[in-house]
Amino acid sequence: MHPVLLGTVAALSWGTLDFLAGLSSRRLGYVQTTAGVTLSGFLLLTLALAAFGPFPRFETPTIWLAMAAGGGIALATMFLFAALASGPISLAIPVAMSYPASTVVVFAAIGIYPSLPQLLAVLAILGGAGLVAMTEPAESQGAAPGRIRRTIAFALLAHVIFLLSVLAGQNAAEEIGALQSAWVSRIGGSILMLPILFFGSDFKQLSFRAVPLLAAMGLLDILGMSALFAAGRTEQPELATVCSAAAGAITVILAAVFLKERVKLRRWVGIILVFSGVSALSLAK
Repeated sequence: MHPVLLGTVAALSWGTLDFLAGLSSRRLGYVQTTAGVTLSGFLLLTLALAAFGPFPRFETPTIWLAMAAGGGIALATMFLFAALASGPISLAIPVAMSYPASTVVVFAAIGIYPSLPQLLAVLAILGGAGLVAMTEPAESQGAAPGRIRRTIAFALLAHVIFLLSVLAGQNAAEEIGALQSAWVSRIGGSILMLPILFFGSDFKQLSFRAVPLLAAMGLLDILGMSALFAAGRTEQPELATVCSAAAGAITVILAAVFLKERVKLRRWVGIILVFSGVSALSLAK
């Protein structure tokens, strides 16, 4: 499958997930939300592999790479949800989800370069994501400086950990498969999150009423993760990672439509650049 299509699936899934997480994290807490998404994703992937199989074998060393990637993604997700809970969403998401810019630098450092048309599209996507990230949200005016600094700090931590974890997951998927590596990664995420949930937070905040929302978020999470891990089996996995940068733009749009968060003109320009770049990248050779 084309890496741009896989990256677009990841962007749509994670963009919607992050919008829902911004709502859930403020009600349930970001630790509870992360644990709920991680565990529900693990259960859904287990059902998928039971139906379509096969389950991966644990003899291969790559299994541990996928498990480490899952722990990292769960940790990065928790930091992202913490940033969303601090808010505003239109600040937290672009900072955290602009990690594909760092991915391009990593691939360039090991000698993997896009073609000129692809490079121009990549620059449009990353430039748009950067414009969205650097434009001060209207909601931040008059907000406590400590809140803004806390949001940026959590988002930056998510940025770095997402980058390392996605690269690890893509490498694992080359050997054991996308669904299999995603399943193993959810094991790693669950091992990390369960002690934090039971010993570091009030797990009683979780209720049966939250289960449908958490299950939907878990489904979106594994769709995005599986798509991005599957890109590791293509010739240009970095293109999928770049396209996943559109997740931030999608979340900002959803926040503007449903939460009435005001978005400045420069941020709309950045969003248009992101989607234009994704469209051009899908056609570039």
